[in-house]
Amino acid sequence: MPGADMQRADELSQQLQRLTEGVAYLWPEIILVAGLLLVLLFDLLFKQRKDIGLATISISVTSFLLVAQLILYRVDIEVKDLFEGLLTVSPGAALIKIGFTLTALVALVMAVHSKKHYQEYFSSSEWLIGLFALLLGAFLMTASSNLLMIYISIEVVSISSYLLTGLGRGKRKSEAALKYLLYGAAASAVMLYGMSWLYGLTGSLDLSTDTFLVGLAAAQPATVTLAILMMLAGVLFKLGAFPLHIWSPDVYEATPLPTVTVFSIVPKLAAVFVLFRLVAATQVAELDWQLWLGIIAIGGMTVGNFSALWQRDAKRMLAYSSIAHAAFLLSGILLADQAGLEATVFYALVYLIMNLAVFYLVQVFENKTGSVSYETFNGLGKVMPYTSVLLLVTMISLTGLPPLAGFNAKLYLFSAVYESYSASNQTILFWVLVIGLLNTVVALFYYIRIPYLLFFKHTEQTIQDRPQFKWQVVWGTLLVLPLFLLFFRSDWFVDLLNSINFVF
Repeated sequence: MPGADMQRADELSQQLQRLTEGVAYLWPEIILVAGLLLVLLFDLLFKQRKDIGLATISISVTSFLLVAQLILYRVDIEVKDLFEGLLTVSPGAALIKIGFTLTALVALVMAVHSKKHYQEYFSSSEWLIGLFALLLGAFLMTASSNLLMIYISIEVVSISSYLLTGLGRGKRKSEAALKYLLYGAAASAVMLYGMSWLYGLTGSLDLSTDTFLVGLAAAQPATVTLAILMMLAGVLFKLGAFPLHIWSPDVYEATPLPTVTVFSIVPKLAAVFVLFRLVAATQVAELDWQLWLGIIAIGGMTVGNFSALWQRDAKRMLAYSSIAHAAFLLSGILLADQAGLEATVFYALVYLIMNLAVFYLVQVFENKTGSVSYETFNGLGKVMPYTSVLLLVTMISLTGLPPLAGFNAKLYLFSAVYESYSASNQTILFWVLVIGLLNTVVALFYYIRIPYLLFFKHTEQTIQDRPQFKWQVVWGTLLVLPLFLLFFRSDWFVDLLNSINFVF
């Protein structure tokens, strides 16, 4: 008996040691939780002039996290399972977390510069708590390798997104938040049901174990296909991809630009990592991922780009364009090989930079005119020439034209699709390539519309752009410059991706 007690004590000691080691790897998440608690405590303790303190704390925490991530990042980080397989740390996940932190920092700067919504953001801590919680959920999504952890992290992101959408007053805001909540709840329920099927079929929640793979291979193909498609519904909803994109335009239009910036990047790219993991874990199943994702990608490109043509509001246009970009991301995921993985990650990070730039610059114009409807852009190219040129450059990059990084991103993606088609001769890959190229042409017409209004239309608005030093111009320039750098020296970034171990 004493020997058995000693053995149990040793096992408990080893478990505690593993937990302690796991916590040490989660220092970015711990910093986020600390930041969340700091803004909450500050909000509770101080009653007047809280805006300056809340803005300072949130920006300081986010800046510290970003700098720490950049300093401590290494491409040779050991891939390690934490908490009995719930999470997996890897250099790929660490890289995308840096992108998420940068997005949050830019969103906070946009909130500080927002003339319409500054008080809404910093008069209390609600928005900041929602932002930190969403970021925390996205961090966990990129590292989750267990069905239970995937569901929890997606729900953290989802609930935070619903709250951020509904914060503030306004009928349109409330309506968008309610639609988002109802659609999200339905997608979440279907996803959870599909996960329960996968657990019942395999007897394991861990996507990376042999038990899960063996159980999946032994199950009935039709049952496995249905379970995976149900789980796919929830992931596509967070990705904002066709056909579960219906929430995007209303949410984008009703939500202030700093929040939309986060929505357009963080949940989408976190969902890309989850989808990569799902595809990699279910390769043994008799499910034609290329066919299913190819159809979804073709539908998303077409619906997103053609719907964007008819919009008269910059935020709704960018919402539909994000649906098309989600489809381009799916075009790389469906390849399920190293070339597709690297092309998708490159596209995702270029998309991150382009979205930060375009939303920031659109807000600069919103601060001048009070609106983002197309009519308010008329003739502002003469009043705000430098900012207008920056917006023109960003729109060209979003289209995918040289000499900007958007061209390289689409070139690498289409090259990977073409190489895979040449090797496998799969018809769906051919149609993804052809329709993707045609949709790139379609995108030019709606992306170039705002620059056309800026430089070739006249306006009766009396807007004075007084010559003085402006931080908005500095931030806009810093966000646009990487688009040139990643075009002329994209080989640096490609070499970095080649050296990173993306574990799925």
